[in-house]
Amino acid sequence: MLKQRRAKAFTLVELLVVIGIIALLVSILLPALNRARRQAMTTQCASNMRQLAMAMLLYIQDNKGNFPPATFSASTEAPMLFPNGFSWCTELVKQKYILQDGANCYRSPGSTTGQKVFDRNSVFRCPEGREEENGAGGAGDWPTDAKNNQFIVFNDTKCAEEGFGVPTWYQLNARNDTGTNAWSTGDRVAPFIGWQSNSNTGAQQLKAKEGDWQRKISMIKKSSSVVMIIEAADQNWWDQNPSTKYGNLAQCRRMGARHGKAHGTDGIYAWTNFAFFDGHVAYYDVEPFQTTANAHINSRDPIFNLKRQQY
Repeated sequence: MLKQRRAKAFTLVELLVVIGIIALLVSILLPALNRARRQAMTTQCASNMRQLAMAMLLYIQDNKGNFPPATFSASTEAPMLFPNGFSWCTELVKQKYILQDGANCYRSPGSTTGQKVFDRNSVFRCPEGREEENGAGGAGDWPTDAKNNQFIVFNDTKCAEEGFGVPTWYQLNARNDTGTNAWSTGDRVAPFIGWQSNSNTGAQQLKAKEGDWQRKISMIKKSSSVVMIIEAADQNWWDQNPSTKYGNLAQCRRMGARHGKAHGTDGIYAWTNFAFFDGHVAYYDVEPFQTTANAHINSRDPIFNLKRQQY
C-alpha cells in the first residue's frame, strides 16, 4: 500500500525570511531606480530646452536677426502692435517653429482659463516641474520655491478667448522694460525684454521699436557663454532683490532649481539647466549664482548679461 505524501510548505519562519530579503532588496534598489528616473527626466529637460533654443534661433534668423520680445501684455489703447498680447512660446507654436499641436492648451476659441487641456509630452513642459493640477506659477522667493517650478501662460485670459495659449515651464533670459535694461544706460541688459510694466499701453508697445530696446543676434559675441533659456515661471526672473525669507542666501530668487539633490539652508538650492545661444545645454548648481559672497551675482554675471559679455 502506497503511503500518501504530504506536500511540503514554507514554515512561518521561512516565509518571514523571504519577505525580509525582498524588503531588503527593495530598500537597496529603490533609491537607485529613483536616481535613474530623475536623471532621465533631467536629460529630457535638457533635450526640451535644446529644441526650444534651436527653434528660437530659426525664428531669429527668419526675422533678419531681430529678437522677439519675451512678452507683451494685452493692450486696449491704440496704437498697438499686439492687442491680445504676445508671448515667445505661443509665437513659436503659432509660427510652426515648434510642430506640436498639443502644446496649445486650448481646444477652441471662446474658452475659459479653466478649460485648459495639458499635453504631458509638450516640449515646453519640464519633466521635473510641478504637476499641472498644482496651478500656475510665478515669481518665487528662493530657487526651490514651488512657484518657480510651475507653469505660466502669458496673457492667459486673452489666450483662452482666442483659443490659443502655450503653458511653459521655461523662460527666456529676460528682464522687464526697466531703465536698467536700456542698452545705452542700463547695467543689467538682458537678451530679451518682457513688456509687462504698469505702463503697458499701446504707445509702450511701440516703444519696443526704439534703439535702446532693440536686441539683435549681432549683439551676441560669445554664443557659447550667453544664456538664452532658463528654468523659471516668471519672465522677469532677473530680480536683484534678495529673498524676503532667506535674505542674501537667495539673491537670484526667481531662478528655478528642479533637479538633483536639494541642499543649503532648508534645501533652497538644487540644480538647473541653461540653454545657450549656440544651442548647447549645460547643467549647473544654482548656489554659486545666489550668495553675495560669490562673484556670480544674478544679472551681473556675463552669462546672463548681454552687455557685460562683450568686454
